[in-house]
Amino acid sequence: MIERLRREFLDIRPGEWPLALGLSTYFFLVIAIFWVLKPIKRGLVISYFGDNPIHLAGWVLSGAQAEQLGKVLNMIVAFAVVGFFTWLVRRYARHYLIVIFCGIFGTLFLLFGSIINQIEALGDTAVWAFYVTGDIWTTVMVATFWAFANDLNTGDEAERLYGIVGLGGVVGGFVGATVVSGLVEQAGRSTLVFACILPTAVIGALAVWIHRRECGKCGDDPEAPCCPEDDAVLEEEQGSVFLEGGRLVVQSKYLLSIAAVLGLYEMVSNIVDFQLAVLVEQQITDGAERDAFFGLVGQATSLVSIGVQLFLTSLVMKRYSVKVALLFLPLAILGGTIGFVMLPTLAFVGFMSVSDNALNYSINQSAKEALYTPTTQDEKYKAKSFIDMFVQRAAKVASVALNLGLTALVITDARWLSLAVAILLVAWIFVIRFLGRQYEARKDADEAAFVGA
Repeated sequence: MIERLRREFLDIRPGEWPLALGLSTYFFLVIAIFWVLKPIKRGLVISYFGDNPIHLAGWVLSGAQAEQLGKVLNMIVAFAVVGFFTWLVRRYARHYLIVIFCGIFGTLFLLFGSIINQIEALGDTAVWAFYVTGDIWTTVMVATFWAFANDLNTGDEAERLYGIVGLGGVVGGFVGATVVSGLVEQAGRSTLVFACILPTAVIGALAVWIHRRECGKCGDDPEAPCCPEDDAVLEEEQGSVFLEGGRLVVQSKYLLSIAAVLGLYEMVSNIVDFQLAVLVEQQITDGAERDAFFGLVGQATSLVSIGVQLFLTSLVMKRYSVKVALLFLPLAILGGTIGFVMLPTLAFVGFMSVSDNALNYSINQSAKEALYTPTTQDEKYKAKSFIDMFVQRAAKVASVALNLGLTALVITDARWLSLAVAILLVAWIFVIRFLGRQYEARKDADEAAFVGA
């Protein structure tokens, strides 16, 4: 194993190691916090609405079905966040942007840590507020991290460095999920939410350190790509902060394809996630046990992610192509979908969820983010934020309509939702083939321009 690791990371140049380790630590903390929040928010919503169903237009939505409505709420909030994000991007340098969000989330963690043990007594609004906060952490901090990383690296650098950067994220996922699985029943939700405050502060400090270090490499050239000017990060303002990123996306077939890949994945993943939630609600009755089970799924996800990131991601991206790396996830989900139709048990749907998330957080994440390296700064920040924050949530809402509509009108057994998954997977694979060709052409053009300069 040591020899394999040595070979995989041998291409990282000595001067690149501080950046690689800094970004890897940053991503470790972002994903660790995500996996602390995710099991808690899911377990809370399923338990609360299992006891207090939502009555909507003649439907009675409890537990897993109620959580699907939360994804609609997340989309609405995400659209507002896109506007706020774009407004900040127009005014602040990349490291200040991260520090601002760390301050906002640190304050929210302090608030929810104080009330979460009594949050169910506070009613629907408080429960939904925590659920949305956990979701928006992922939306904002992961999108901001990768925009920051892509701004610092070329396509070739990404193929060398993103293996170890992604490794930080999957290890963080294991640590966060292990903390919840092992401590939530003893320490309680409040302690775990309070514990998110310190790593959030460390993220802000890391962003400032990385920015200053990269700027130092530029010398006295403020126009260098590694160090945009603090008071003029991107191009001039162009219309509504809510629509500017979307306008960039619809004007580019390349960005539209990235949006399609993300949207199709989110639809597929949310259907799988719904299938898991349905079986958890049916077979596990205690709220803390549900938190612990979701934490256990997170542990397994992270362990598989670590293995994939160590032994597969860098190998595939460097020796084959980003396109090949992107194909691993849809092909794995296809196999899992067929298996779940044949064996619709809690253990198998848990296994399917693990394979879905493990590949997404490892090889798929690294390959997908590499797609942004041959793009402009506006596309890295404004278009990417629109895709990661709004398109992602809009795709979830589309799958919510599919999940609730089919289970209410046609399907009584959640496993048959896998038929819809199969159709989406075919479209996903076709888009990846087109996107892979476009990426290679853009990367070659960027390299030619760099050599010419």
